[in-house]
Amino acid sequence: MKTKLYLFLVTILTVSIIFLTFISNDNKTPVKIGVVMIGDGRHEKLTGLKKGMQELGYHEGDVKYVVKSAHDDEEVLDTKINELIKGKPALIVTLGGIETLKIKEKMEQQHIKIPVVFAGVAAPKEIGIIKDYRLPGGLFTGINNYHTNLSGKRLELFHDLVPSIQRFHILYDENIEVSKLSLENTKQAAEKLSLKILPCNVSDPSFKSKLKGSLQKNDALLILPGFRMESLTKEMAQFSRDNKVPAMGIYEQEAGVLASYGASFFDQGYQAARFVSLIIQGNSPAEIPVELPDRFRFIVNQDVKNELGIELNKNLIHIPDFIISEEGEVSP
Repeated sequence: MKTKLYLFLVTILTVSIIFLTFISNDNKTPVKIGVVMIGDGRHEKLTGLKKGMQELGYHEGDVKYVVKSAHDDEEVLDTKINELIKGKPALIVTLGGIETLKIKEKMEQQHIKIPVVFAGVAAPKEIGIIKDYRLPGGLFTGINNYHTNLSGKRLELFHDLVPSIQRFHILYDENIEVSKLSLENTKQAAEKLSLKILPCNVSDPSFKSKLKGSLQKNDALLILPGFRMESLTKEMAQFSRDNKVPAMGIYEQEAGVLASYGASFFDQGYQAARFVSLIIQGNSPAEIPVELPDRFRFIVNQDVKNELGIELNKNLIHIPDFIISEEGEVSP
């Protein structure tokens, strides 16, 4: 009799625990994560962020993403940021430099304190987003994608990859601080390497006609960081192919350029998930050190190489990954 009573009580207790756990989980409010992007071209960062959160154990129902895209319109970006702030998310993830600077400005104006993780920003300390890389000291932390500092390295890699290049047209944006910093880095590298560079400001409405008019045999295009450059990349890739001039960019998804070197959008978003998780767990962004990307990729597009008839440095071809444009897979 005692045994039956004991088993009955254990059963009741077990069922009660399962029921209470179910009720608790069912009523759990998901963490609201605001996400802001200048344009849908940065969507791969969001894909990486969600994948990273899933692998850290955050499943459907644990978090709710509120995504705002400005569709490459700076004026719309202001509106989207205001909408996001009014929604009072637990934290915000910014998918680039202009989004991060704008949201910092808005939050300071409105005296709002929401933790912010930037999923890839070039030179965040130099452009005033954080105070220090080890101790950011405010509401912002995340990934320094290092693309400003890598600009000189890209020039060097491009020259080594295609030794026949004699002049490099450097595409930058005079209205973007990160782009101007990248240009300075490129100038320093060019001086050390004794290379001829020709800066080309893409914020000049007539830059394409000027660029086309100045092209010579054995010229090349080097694309520097900046959100306008991202929106222009497909157009410049087509320009490169139409004019038979090789181009080097930053991201592997820049279909049509000969080569790229940098941290991919997906990887930056994926890595940012760690920061989001730390903040959800109660850590202050002021004390979470900013990180460099986990990896950089050097990519050569095999199809573009064949189309342009480019001869690559045989001593260097074992270093990059070769991809095929249409399938986006590594070529054997």
